[in-house]
Amino acid sequence: MTTPKFYQLPDTIRPLKYRLVLTPDLEKFTFAGEEEVEVEVLRATEQVVMNALELQVSTAWATQAGGRRIEAARIDHDEQSQTVTLTFGSRLVPGKATVGLHYTGILNDRLHGFYRSTYQGKDDRPHVMACTQFEPTDARRCLPCWDEPSIKAVFDCTLVVPAQLTAVSNTPVASETLRPDGLKVVHFEDTPLMSTYLLAFIVSELESVEAHASNGTLIRIFATPGKKELGQFALDVAVKVLAYYNDYFGVSYPLKKLDHLAIPDFAAGAMENWGAITYREVALLYDPANSAPVAKERIANVVAHEMAHMWFGDLVTMAWWNDLWLNESFASWMATKAVDHLFPEWHMWTQFIVSDVTTGMGLDGLENSHPIEQEVKDPSEINQLFDAISYDKGASILRMLEQFIGPDDFRAGLRQYIAAHTYDNAQGQDLWQAMEDASAQPIVSMMGSWIEQAGYPVVQAKVRRTSGKWQVSLRQDRFLYSGIKDDPTLWQVPVSVISQGGAGQDQMVMSSREATLRMEKGTPRVRRNAWVKLNPAYTAFYRTQYEEKEWARLIPGVETRELSPADRLGLHADTYALSRARMIPATQYLRLVEAYKGEDDYVVWSDVVGDLRAFDGLLTQESYSAKYQTLARSVLRRIVRKMGWEAKPNEGHLDTLLRSTVLGAIGTFGDRATQQEATRRFMRYLEDPKSLSPDLKGVVYGLAAQAGDTRTYEAMHNLAKEEQFQEERLRLYGALARFSTKPLLEKTLELSLSSEVRSQDTVSLLTQVAMNRRNGLRLTWDFMKENWQELERRYGAGGFGMMRLVSIPGGFASPEERQEVADFYLAHRVPSATRTIQQTLERIDLNTQWLQHNRLGVKRWFEQRSR
Repeated sequence: MTTPKFYQLPDTIRPLKYRLVLTPDLEKFTFAGEEEVEVEVLRATEQVVMNALELQVSTAWATQAGGRRIEAARIDHDEQSQTVTLTFGSRLVPGKATVGLHYTGILNDRLHGFYRSTYQGKDDRPHVMACTQFEPTDARRCLPCWDEPSIKAVFDCTLVVPAQLTAVSNTPVASETLRPDGLKVVHFEDTPLMSTYLLAFIVSELESVEAHASNGTLIRIFATPGKKELGQFALDVAVKVLAYYNDYFGVSYPLKKLDHLAIPDFAAGAMENWGAITYREVALLYDPANSAPVAKERIANVVAHEMAHMWFGDLVTMAWWNDLWLNESFASWMATKAVDHLFPEWHMWTQFIVSDVTTGMGLDGLENSHPIEQEVKDPSEINQLFDAISYDKGASILRMLEQFIGPDDFRAGLRQYIAAHTYDNAQGQDLWQAMEDASAQPIVSMMGSWIEQAGYPVVQAKVRRTSGKWQVSLRQDRFLYSGIKDDPTLWQVPVSVISQGGAGQDQMVMSSREATLRMEKGTPRVRRNAWVKLNPAYTAFYRTQYEEKEWARLIPGVETRELSPADRLGLHADTYALSRARMIPATQYLRLVEAYKGEDDYVVWSDVVGDLRAFDGLLTQESYSAKYQTLARSVLRRIVRKMGWEAKPNEGHLDTLLRSTVLGAIGTFGDRATQQEATRRFMRYLEDPKSLSPDLKGVVYGLAAQAGDTRTYEAMHNLAKEEQFQEERLRLYGALARFSTKPLLEKTLELSLSSEVRSQDTVSLLTQVAMNRRNGLRLTWDFMKENWQELERRYGAGGFGMMRLVSIPGGFASPEERQEVADFYLAHRVPSATRTIQQTLERIDLNTQWLQHNRLGVKRWFEQRSR
């Protein structure tokens, strides 16, 4: 594997230690910086080139052995290359030196770099806080630096802040000194050797709850005034996760403290700053009186994900951003493992199939996908790597690998990898080599087929039911939603098979186009109509296509629930995907989905409901749309009657989630009785807020809105404006996207860019309006075009917000709309989301082709059912 060419900076100088003093002005939204960097000059040079963006360096100097100070003769800022170049009058000679700078910057409102957020203070008035988000390449917006992950250094940081505020950084406070001018100087202990993107500063009124982990590490949950007690659940989780990780990795967390901070305005879900993890409030704060049960899962999963980064990303860091997946894939996989350990009753590995496996497959089934390991050079390319490939597909591949080599060898390989690269950088090849050494299996070549090329296979299976041992003839091709092409790509696929009544599982690694798997263990004793199932528990990253007669034999296993929940889920997911790829008729999927009428597993239902809704979105303009909704209601009817509106005694966590999922679904599909009951419960809630349990709030708000009028809208809007708890606030604003009339939806769109809605939540609200089947997509797209200048200002630098924004028109389904979207993005280029725009256009093409292919057949199918 070749070493990637790093972006921008010359390799003449390497930083060793930064001494940084920052003074943020929370009234003028600016900050001043004083910086001295101990460096090693590797080759004689007259210039020092550092990353800097939206900073103004006023003075700079250098000192070398003997203490002679050399003033910079020139200071050149280059916004295009995001650098500042210091040119000195004489050469810096090889050896140790110090580079010093004074500069100023802006506390921006765009949620990256050193930026500002607002919160309600102890006096119930709005206040400003300062916080940071540096990943991937925004430390340069706070300090001139060598902003590349492999250029690690030690940081000695000081914040000068108003005396009444709390200052938090990566390490504990070393000293705090009051000044006569009402400011205090907060000096922090030195950090370990670390990358610039992991540095963090937070300045605000903050309160905390805290505990010590079993190894003595101080763990604190910080929030703005009045919210600290909402951090108790996250604190409990963090203490237990740290103990689990210390044991699992064989290397204890190395810092003295691990802070978790809830930030009111935050672009991502959370950020793994070493020792000072930052979060959106909804990802950290849990209110037992107001939070839905799903919030517990979200908080536990995000906390575990970010804490996994303390080892994978912080202690051991990818050498360059092409290996971003090393951070994100591993953290996603490890979080599921940790949460499953803490809460086995949540069935996290089955949920993982929905949250990660099928999500990764959904994006990776596009022609405009990319390999997990992707070469990138500039910041706009780097930002685009933060997608379902780097997170979800990568995590799924790790799960597949653990299943293949076994959990003991997998863990041994991880421990070997971490021990070899502690406080250093690594590449994907290093991880695979450690796994190969631990397992004595050819992991390097096997994983190369999954990491270095885009896509994944569909395995076509033909069962040969001979008189002796049965055989399965296999063929692999690249799965694409646009259909199978003449694609030479091959994968090393761990194929497994089970059967009804078989004695065990048969498996092989399939590396050729075609292969045969002999069922030595799995040939069933009672052979007539016995089903055969590939990819048991859906642990491998491929789809399966059966011959129709074999597929039909699996349906009774769904109806009787003889197949496991993971296998019922996997069969459903594959059948839906094959229908979307036009590899089987859409009516075949509709036949299968009726087999789930007796389903009782929450995770299976979450996948079924998601695909039923996606199917509905394709049919909104078709004459038989109402018939489809009738079918969807009939599929849901039995489970809705079983679950009802009221919780049963001793009901489990997943039962609660199941109730809200199926009630919300059947109401969305137009069940009048469910909508009426939701409206009744909402009206009662207005009179008695304690009458509505948190687990039903989202369902009741959404369905009451769907059937609501202007008075209902105003009631919800008023509740949203007055609400301070962010989770509840988002539920209410989300409900405003569910109304059926154009004027009310247009009002919600206007609210999305108003001061009422935080900029972190704007894109989510736009997306929810676009999902409204009452012409929501067209209204949202027109609104986006009219307000593109402001949207581009907020999110144009890249990241999750812009990628999700440009994805919105992907729900269109006609050539004319496709041309309209293409023309707009051609005239309004978005360098930070180029690939996402290509994916959006591809999705429109796929929707259009699917309708053209299936429109008549689905219509006839419904007509035949009506006779």
